[in-house]
Amino acid sequence: MRATIKDVAKLAGVSPSTVTRVIQNSSSISQKTKDKVRQAMEELKYHPNLNARSLVSSYTQVIGLVLPEDSDIFYQNPFFPQALRGISQAAADHNYAIQISTGKDEKQRMEAIYQMVYGKRVDGLIFLYSMPSDPLVDLAIEREFPFLILGKAASPFVSLVDNDNIRAAYEATTYFIDKGYEHIAFMAGNKELVVSQDRYEGYKQALKAHQLPLDESMVKFSPGFLLEDSSYKVMKKLTKQPIDAIVTTDAMVAEGALSYLKEQGLRIPIITFDSVKPKIDIEAYVDINALELGRESFRTLLQIISDDKDGKQVCYRHVIPHKITKLK
Repeated sequence: MRATIKDVAKLAGVSPSTVTRVIQNSSSISQKTKDKVRQAMEELKYHPNLNARSLVSSYTQVIGLVLPEDSDIFYQNPFFPQALRGISQAAADHNYAIQISTGKDEKQRMEAIYQMVYGKRVDGLIFLYSMPSDPLVDLAIEREFPFLILGKAASPFVSLVDNDNIRAAYEATTYFIDKGYEHIAFMAGNKELVVSQDRYEGYKQALKAHQLPLDESMVKFSPGFLLEDSSYKVMKKLTKQPIDAIVTTDAMVAEGALSYLKEQGLRIPIITFDSVKPKIDIEAYVDINALELGRESFRTLLQIISDDKDGKQVCYRHVIPHKITKLK
């Protein structure tokens, strides 16, 4: 026979109404009582009806994740799986499910977001990318729907969780300058992405701070979300001039560049950004801690959802520390 709320309440030694509030993750219930009730639910294999619960609590217990337009990058770039892992861990701790929104173009993605927001299918949204002008973000703002950006927001009134990418790129470039290198190239992906712009800014600031000239011919961006083959082609152009070292914006860029260098029998020191130790032959990497970026994104969104229910409007801006790890 299927277990009921009354069965859970009896085993946990609490009232049925307390079990209901635990299912709703009510803040009025102590963590000790929540743990006791959840243990009873597990022993009895009791699974609440989420749809019925949402009608009572007005919460769906689901958050939406909005992926970049070219969603193949989600599976190819190690940043996204790590960030998703962090979000999933934090969501599981709070009994939340995740719904992923994607689409082959902006129209499909807009339709998916529209259904999530206006259909009240999720309690809030996390955008796993950041662009200066994004109609999907505009929709969430206009609807006053709870959301945040995992990345840097163009508006000072949008909540975000991010690294200090300007500072990180400054330190990455300085890492090579301190070794006596002067001809330092910069390779990035889509120039429209805020993360690319910020890391380029950090690179420029480091050169300026050390009285090194900025040579635009040593700065290369690629359209779309950069894959290994496009960075391979970019590297081919860069090697037509003397280069001491290269700052790349992620491991996929570095891997494409290394592929060309190996083919040509060339060795140029590279530093990149990643969230796990890269399995490629590079000098060092900036650990951006994507796992914690994901966890903090969920925790912050949960607070935004709570604030929204209480009629409060607070802009949260959390910066996750980075560190440079030497590999040689």
